[in-house]
Amino acid sequence: MSSARNSHKATARRRRIGCRICRTRRIKCDEKQPCGYCSRKGLDCEQTEFIVYDGRSESTAAPSVNTRGSPSKRRETSSNTTSTSNDPGSTYDVFRQASSTVTREPTLSLQAPGSIEVTVTEEIAKLLGIYQSGIGPWMDILDHSLAYQRQVVRLALWSPLLMHSICALSARQMSLVGERFLWGPVSARHYGKSLGLLIRELNEQQSGREVIIAATILLCSSELLTLPGADYQRHLYGARSLFQTHNIAANGTNLEHASFWIFARQDVSVAIIRECATLIPPQEWPAIPQSGETEEDRLGNRILWLLAKMIKFRFTPFAGGWSDQLTLDFRDLCSEIDLWWEGLPSSARGVAMADSSGDGLTKTWFCVPSAAAACLYYNMAKILSFECLLKRHTESPSGLSYDNSWDEGLRSHALAIASICLSRGVAEGALVVAVNPLFYAARHIRSLSLKAKIWTLLERIELCLGFHTKNRVAQLQRELALDNN
Repeated sequence: MSSARNSHKATARRRRIGCRICRTRRIKCDEKQPCGYCSRKGLDCEQTEFIVYDGRSESTAAPSVNTRGSPSKRRETSSNTTSTSNDPGSTYDVFRQASSTVTREPTLSLQAPGSIEVTVTEEIAKLLGIYQSGIGPWMDILDHSLAYQRQVVRLALWSPLLMHSICALSARQMSLVGERFLWGPVSARHYGKSLGLLIRELNEQQSGREVIIAATILLCSSELLTLPGADYQRHLYGARSLFQTHNIAANGTNLEHASFWIFARQDVSVAIIRECATLIPPQEWPAIPQSGETEEDRLGNRILWLLAKMIKFRFTPFAGGWSDQLTLDFRDLCSEIDLWWEGLPSSARGVAMADSSGDGLTKTWFCVPSAAAACLYYNMAKILSFECLLKRHTESPSGLSYDNSWDEGLRSHALAIASICLSRGVAEGALVVAVNPLFYAARHIRSLSLKAKIWTLLERIELCLGFHTKNRVAQLQRELALDNN
């Protein structure tokens, strides 16, 4: 037994990074179990760690590869070995360590003679099935081409980097909603392998740009599932650096554009949680869908862009207050958001259910899941716009008169969010989008019973989908307790 433990220690390195509460509060953690801070405060201490495995420990568990001709020999070596010194602990470390950026034009086909092909084992097949039935549709919630369910999986058959990244994400999600002790080590193994392959690809540039970007998006998604906290915006660093380095708008492929919009959703989500502007300013986003679109996915991407612009107004402190130009820009943005809604096809607004009743909700069914996500973003943008007006009035009562319609608007859009999310048949991909809108809806809904239903739904999202919501529910409950005192 002791020799087995020693063998495990020889093949894996644990990188402790402090407990979740200390990371959130930016407190240095002593990494004990429980840590000193949580012990003193009587808090539930949850240590987090990445386990990065040496490639030599994966002879039976990692995907094997078949060579087809001598040109692939060097790539086979690159795919099956991982450096054991200065191993990266996250994508943030990978991009900081990388000695070069990806400047080569995208490789559109990985099926050239001599390329390697990943052998699909039973474990990989199971993880691919989990991905295609679960996280894949969530990734493609605003992409009708289903690039991450189709193109990414096809490319993964010729890319160990993509295959390991998909497996890492699928196993991570399973570890959060199912058998943690079964899937946690599997996720850590694929994740560690992916990081080694990613830093190698950034330096050697063998796979092409779109594969590296897609793998980075998958790994960022895994990290956001694993490590919620005040600093998890850093997990978007690698993807941001890729998008800002290359002119995706002008020469990006369909997969690169799909990757950007997944990044944009994550960027917006993190910005709302941290109450700050997005990492990539909205004016630098590539290929913004124009007004007048009719496809639900493109409509959703446009309102996401408008939401990112509203986030900047809501959370950016403007020195000297609101200038005349800022006021004009804000009004123009509010008008754009209203025009988006007015131009929305009636089928994309959802269909009111005949048996809707209770709590002031009009339960809504959507024929296309992307339309539900788009409507959630719209209502979120409207809530932030009314909060902007209230904030401006509070800071300068003489500069902006109070309007009773603001509170009514907040309540109306909060109820619209609850109506969507508490309806039967809402897609899981829309529920993933719904975490922040639900949080804000619960803030502005008056009914205690409806607040409780939203808290329960947020808890169920974490239980069933793996997205961390406990901190958000706890914050809502603390705010309610303060309001009642």
